[in-house]
Amino acid sequence: ARAIAEAHPDAPALVAEPRLRERGFGIFEGRTFAEIEAELPEQALKWRKRVPDFAPEGGENLLVFRDRIVAVAAELAARHPGELIVLVAHGGVMDVLYRAATGQELQAPRTWELRNAAINRLLWTPEGFSLVGWADTGHLSRDLARDETSS
Repeated sequence: ARAIAEAHPDAPALVAEPRLRERGFGIFEGRTFAEIEAELPEQALKWRKRVPDFAPEGGENLLVFRDRIVAVAAELAARHPGELIVLVAHGGVMDVLYRAATGQELQAPRTWELRNAAINRLLWTPEGFSLVGWADTGHLSRDLARDETSS
């Protein structure tokens, strides 16, 4: 977010939005997949199958997570009609927004990419989100080429 803001000094100031945080994983936090599967096999299976109403103890289920993310993204978009806004967030947040824009079910296997530092474009109307572009990393290769020519 800072890099984007620095590249656009005339843009409004950065605003941290805590409601766009990643999904809360409760007792899964800080553990590897292997540890979770070894210690909590039944819960691990529900997690891997993306059971929408499953939440690890102290964590958030996919339904609550989706509702939180879609609500705050829609709220931000509604506050800025006709404007471009930039949301910088983790992959789980992006996954939920993709699903909201394309009508994919929460438990459906992912068939799309979630690339780090990708530009994902969504259009919001009061009816909801629609997909404009996804997983664009062209800016990264341009930055790399620029770095190589300036050295």
